[in-house]
Amino acid sequence: MKVVGEQLDGRELYERQKKLRDSSWYSPAPVVIADCLQIPENIGSLLRLADAAGSEKVIFINAANEQNLGRIHRTARNCDALVSWEFTSPEDFFSRYVLTLPPIIAVELTSSSRNLFEVSLPAQCVFVVGNERHGVSSELLGQCQQAVHIPMYGVNGSMNVTHALAIVLFEWRRQHSVYPQPP
Repeated sequence: MKVVGEQLDGRELYERQKKLRDSSWYSPAPVVIADCLQIPENIGSLLRLADAAGSEKVIFINAANEQNLGRIHRTARNCDALVSWEFTSPEDFFSRYVLTLPPIIAVELTSSSRNLFEVSLPAQCVFVVGNERHGVSSELLGQCQQAVHIPMYGVNGSMNVTHALAIVLFEWRRQHSVYPQPP
């Protein structure tokens, strides 16, 4: 008897995920805001991650005409069709969204950020990640209710933006998902 079981084929995996999304206990993960991401592969990976975690919307604060949409689509592996997403200018974002969003939490190491694993994340919130080189802009940080950071133990003080977001989204999911008991 194999303890680990057999790997699921694509159709079985699709049916399993569809059943999970259709169940009564499922709730969507927070909206994600990405502040000035520049690398198309990071944008595509972020869309794929948003789908994996169950986020229903991603807002990219930067100009769409500056992006390589083909590279984004290839990296997203069709998840760009499964998650609602848009590019918006900083001005449009601040005038349309900031006042209507639930609490905004920056995924950023700041002078006041708290260890992700020592804070209770709100059930209703939005996560903000920043530019690959400069992080979350000071203007957007000023709109956040709090900042969380991931403790790091190596010499390098940062990680890829999509890796950091994955850790935060799945920590949120761990704190807020109630899974049904197996039969």
